[in-house]
Amino acid sequence: MLNDIIGDTRRRILATFPERQIYLRSGGEVSYFNLSTRLQLAALSVVSLMALWCVFSIINMIFNINPMHSSSAAVKEVEARYARLLADSEAKQASQQALLAEQRKSFEVMAANLEAKHQTISHIVSSDVLPTAATQKTVQYADAAIVMAPTIRDTNERVARRTQIDSVDIATGLPIDNSLTSLDDTQNAILLTAEGELLDQIERNRALIEKTEMSITDVLAQGSGGTGGPFIPLDGPDANVIPGEFQPRVNEIQARFVERESLDSAVRSLPLGHPIVDETYMSSDFGVRSDPFTKRPTFHGGIDFGGRPMAPIQATAPGTVIFAGRNGAMGIMVEIDHGHGFTTRYGHLKKTFVKRGQSVEKGTKIGGMGSTGRSTATHLHYEVRFDGRAYDPENFLKAGKHVQ
Repeated sequence: MLNDIIGDTRRRILATFPERQIYLRSGGEVSYFNLSTRLQLAALSVVSLMALWCVFSIINMIFNINPMHSSSAAVKEVEARYARLLADSEAKQASQQALLAEQRKSFEVMAANLEAKHQTISHIVSSDVLPTAATQKTVQYADAAIVMAPTIRDTNERVARRTQIDSVDIATGLPIDNSLTSLDDTQNAILLTAEGELLDQIERNRALIEKTEMSITDVLAQGSGGTGGPFIPLDGPDANVIPGEFQPRVNEIQARFVERESLDSAVRSLPLGHPIVDETYMSSDFGVRSDPFTKRPTFHGGIDFGGRPMAPIQATAPGTVIFAGRNGAMGIMVEIDHGHGFTTRYGHLKKTFVKRGQSVEKGTKIGGMGSTGRSTATHLHYEVRFDGRAYDPENFLKAGKHVQ
């Protein structure tokens, strides 16, 4: 049956498109072209396809149908997506630039703060708050140095506090440069050392004053005032705006420096030296005693040291001579004002080597031992007075044993 259909179709095609010849006459000659059935079918197919394309194009133009319409929409969608991606990229770039600017600003602020701290620490060091290698073991007081600290009886505990200085917080979460962090830690350590040294010096001074059984408050009240301390400027418009606890620590160190200076001044005024540069012995102590002439109980406002005539008598602390000459029962006497309310008297001298208004240092020879005035034999009557009142010189001599 299939063969019949194929054969019938073939017969129809051959009947419709039989082999044809096209004759051409030119110049008295006749030629022809043979058009086979296959050639005619091929030509018909090409013509049919061209006709269909033309019809399709005409219909599209009539009804405004663009065969690229759907592709154009897809392109627009892709363009929109890439536009969004581009906008997101630009936004991220702007954010990174802002972040970089913030980091740079934070870095500059941190660098400026570190520089300000460095300048401050430099002023602290130049103000002799930190000890040098020569003074790490001992602390100088005039021509003496404390070589051992007396027992500290101060009820106000003073302990150096270690507080970490806050670092600059960068919102990015990125780590701070390790070198800057190390420098910040080093500066904190320097301040900690300065504070510790100051507190040690303050405690030694306070302990030494208390060893004399004097009131620290009373002694400091006789000073020249409570102002002073190192000048520590912080250059720049934001000089006083250092974040964290650096500036409060510096302020505390300044306050400690002022306290140390006041105590240093008070300690320099303490008559801790021995008044005689010679072999001597104590012949009468401080307080109530039997009067050598009347044998009645009387108050003795000093200590008597026996010795040879003209044994050298020296100042027990630096100061200014406020009296040199005869003074009734005290005979030939020298009185020295050491500041902070302290004065010393040296009585019954045979001779003086200083005059009123003269400045003397600790150890300055001021006279020779004698027996002038109300005296039974050659000796020195030595008094230590504070704010016009006599105190036991033995307490000062004991405290002086801690000073070499």
